[in-house]
Amino acid sequence: MSTKIALDGVGGQGVRVIAGVMGALLARMGKEVTVLFDYDSSVRGSMSDAFLIFDDEPIANPVVEEADIMLKLADKGHLRIHGRKVVADLGLDVRGAEQIPFASLGSQHFGKELFGNMIALGRILRLAQIEFDEDAIRESLPRRFVEENVAAIRFGYDLTEEEIVRLAAAAPPSRFQMNAAATAPNYRPTGGGLDAAQMPAGTGETG
Repeated sequence: MSTKIALDGVGGQGVRVIAGVMGALLARMGKEVTVLFDYDSSVRGSMSDAFLIFDDEPIANPVVEEADIMLKLADKGHLRIHGRKVVADLGLDVRGAEQIPFASLGSQHFGKELFGNMIALGRILRLAQIEFDEDAIRESLPRRFVEENVAAIRFGYDLTEEEIVRLAAAAPPSRFQMNAAATAPNYRPTGGGLDAAQMPAGTGETG
């Protein structure tokens, strides 16, 4: 039986990296895999989506209309796509979604926000019930930051539901929460600015 995965983000968050690594990994594990991308390559920060299907049998239709697992790192993608299980970055208003502070976890545990996309990949692998094959993962990763990427994937893979709830509650405000607060009708800037720990750093496409 096929498993369908949809990834929704923006340019610079590593959506294509996540899908590419996962597709290469599954192929090395002997699965049939299709990966489709939909993105605006002209503007950084614009919509970047990916759709992946894997199965033990040949895949007749590579189009994802409803995903078994959906990862949302932003909210600019295809609203027509729904997921039975949705994992969202902290602060995205997605009803019923599991919320994980990917960017802050990447920064806290691995020194850069961009490793949050590999934490997200680890969580997807766990939800898709894919075995953690470290050798195959290493072979599927870009050549830069291999050790950090493997560790970040393992971190996401090993997360429990209880840990996810705790980490989300303890995380600093995400960029989505700060943007929502700044655009609220009753927002009044204090003049002091954001604490340095709350300032969002830019994410990179690699990682």
